[in-house]
Formats: sequence, structure tokens, C-alpha cells
Amino acid sequence: MDERTGWGRSTGSGGATGSGRPRAEAFPPETEQTEPGPVIRRRPLRVVAGVAILAAIGLLWPFAGFDWWPVVAGLGVLVLLFVSRLDRLLLGWAPHLAGLVAVALLLSRTGPWVWGFAVGLAVLAAGLVRLPDWRVLAAGAALTAVFGIGYGLTQYRTAAELTAQQARTGAEQAADVMATAAELVLPSLTNSLAGGDARTVCALLGPTAGTQLAQARRASDCQAAARGMAAEVRDPAGYRAGTLPAGSIVKRADGASVDACRARWSNPAAGPGLGRFELRRHQVERFLIVGYQPCR
Repeated sequence: MDERTGWGRSTGSGGATGSGRPRAEAFPPETEQTEPGPVIRRRPLRVVAGVAILAAIGLLWPFAGFDWWPVVAGLGVLVLLFVSRLDRLLLGWAPHLAGLVAVALLLSRTGPWVWGFAVGLAVLAAGLVRLPDWRVLAAGAALTAVFGIGYGLTQYRTAAELTAQQARTGAEQAADVMATAAELVLPSLTNSLAGGDARTVCALLGPTAGTQLAQARRASDCQAAARGMAAEVRDPAGYRAGTLPAGSIVKRADGASVDACRARWSNPAAGPGLGRFELRRHQVERFLIVGYQPCR
């Protein structure tokens, strides 16, 4: 034993080394070997962003009425960036910038309901990726349902308002066409009946007076009544020449009345009697027939 080092002197090849240090083991202790975990491959951010932009364009395009101008504008921006060599400054993000331009233009042609619906779909897609975490999925489904229903109701109301507006416009245009002077009520009706034009007769009378004529003639509708009256015309030329005596037309501030029961024909058997007509003023000297009473 060496008193200075505390190590025994070497006595052979199997003991401590001659330098007084312990001999290193020939084989190091076995270490625990761990298998490498699965390699997670993440897609590049530009690819993910590009797919998201394309999906947004595809979603918004139908809601924008399949308008090509936003898509053409986006392609124009892309061409401009490449021609001006600005795509180099964008480091490969030039297509994404052009796509964002198209998305912005499509959004300008839609409304908040569509924007909310698109956000709901995005959250819904994120929730599907995060399963089994159902909270994001439920939030996306709720947003999609709320904004989808809101968009549907808005479209239905818009369509109903458009239909009503078209009906009002059509009625106004028809009134403009059918409004006539009070003095022309008799010749307009006798000329149409003499020519067998039941459609024009009922158009002149309008819905209310036409229904009253059908009831008075015990016909199924106005045109059936007018066809029956046209069949009673015996002298078309003489029937067209009917006249009204003075006092048969009375005008008021809001309308007029025409007593065609007082009409006179050179041939009394030329055709059927007409009746009394109530008129509403439509323009300064033009009236619409709004009421009918048969002759007693």
C-alpha cells in the first residue's frame, strides 16, 4: 500500500495500472437505447395559406353570383407583379397576394351573413382537425348554423320584396296603358266587343269591375261574360257608332262616372247594352274603370 496515494502498487497485469490510477473498464456499461419517434412532417406555411385562399375563393364565388371580375382582377394583379419583377420582393408570396385581392373583391360583393358563414366553416374545419376536442367543432357548427339560417332568411325576404316590387311595377305599367279619357270609355268598349276582343274589354275594366260584370252576366269570369256580350253584337259598324247624350259623363276631383245605359245607336238592335261605370282619376285627364253596375 502506498501511503501517499492510498493505491496498491501494481503486482501484475490484472490489478491497478502502474501509474496508480484504476484501469478503465474494457467495456462501458450498456446505455438504454430509445427508438426514434415518428417524424412529424409539417406542410409549408405558403402551401397551407394557398389552399386556404383557394378554398375561400371557391366558397365566396357562388355567393357573389359567379362574378368573374374578382377572379380576373386577382389574375391581373398576379401578372402585374411578375411583369414588374415585384414577385422577387415578396419571396414567393405573389400568388397569395393576388388571391387575397380576389377574396377582398368577392367579399365586397357579398354581405355580413356570408362572412360569418365563411368564418363558421373555417372554425368547423379547424375543429375537425382538433378532434377529439369537440369544443371548437361545436363552436364552428353553431356559427355555421346561425349565419347560414340568417343568410337564407335574408335571401328569402329579398326575393319576396323583389317579387312584390315587380308586381307593383307591372300593375303601375298596366294602369298607365289602360287609363283612358272618360269620353273614350264607351267607344273603347263597343269597339272591342264588336271585334270579339274579350281580353281587351276585361283589361279596360280591371279586376274589380271585371268581376262585377261577370256576376251581373252570371258568367264564370270577365272574359266569359265579354265573349257572351260579343256574341250578341248584330251590327258591328252600327254598334261602334254608339254615342252618349249630354250629362252621361260626370267628372269629379277624384274620378268620374259614365252612364252607358243612356247610349244611343242608330240601330237599337246593334248590340247589347253596357251599364254604368265608376272611374278613378289616374292622371290629369285619364281614368281607370274601378266599378260596374248593370242597367236596370
